[in-house]
Amino acid sequence: MTKIVCDCVDVEYTDIVEAVKKHGDNLDAIMDETEAGTVCEDCLEDDCDKVDIPLKIAIAQALKEV
Repeated sequence: MTKIVCDCVDVEYTDIVEAVKKHGDNLDAIMDETEAGTVCEDCLEDDCDKVDIPLKIAIAQALKEV
């Protein structure tokens, strides 16, 4: 099942995992690479109801996997 991290630019969790492999927990670099959080910025909030997993939580989870 695909988890959407940013609805505005269709960023999926797998995109975040790949960005975390390159940039670690560098939020700005991950946002630059994926464009997640660059439109409405709602996915930067932990309580965003537009996505399956908010960006910061997705990064934390991805860090545990890589």
